Amino acid sequence: MSPKIRYYNLLAWECLSSIRDFLGASHDDFFSAIDATKAISIEQITIAYHRAKRILEHSEKIKRTESAFLMLMTGEKQISRAQEEGGISSSTTSILAVYVNEKDILDFENLCNGKLKANPEIPLPEKALDMDGVVFTRMAKVELSI
Repeated sequence: MSPKIRYYNLLAWECLSSIRDFLGASHDDFFSAIDATKAISIEQITIAYHRAKRILEHSEKIKRTESAFLMLMTGEKQISRAQEEGGISSSTTSILAVYVNEKDILDFENLCNGKLKANPEIPLPEKALDMDGVVFTRMAKVELSI
């Protein structure tokens, strides 16, 4: 099963601490939110999700699928660096929520009292195909390090 993805414009980052608390909490299955400008393609997100699930089954180092997912998305071998590189920060203006459970996404949408505006289209970089080789090579290096 592949994850679902929703794109949001963040109208004000006053709710940043609420978003971070939500991301740090346990969820029914999988929930991650990343800075939308860090994603290259839907394929990158889907592959990172499936690889993160597989890593969790075989690694003693990683405790949460969301951590492995963010590491794979950013190509960073350390969780803290992956959070800095692709996580939600005060400079974030758009968010990609990657989730499995509908309840989690509804709870996420209610966090910011109208400060998150859902957008049905997911804008991706024009040169996404040119970047696939770099993205997937970095992702493979992360997998080998775990």
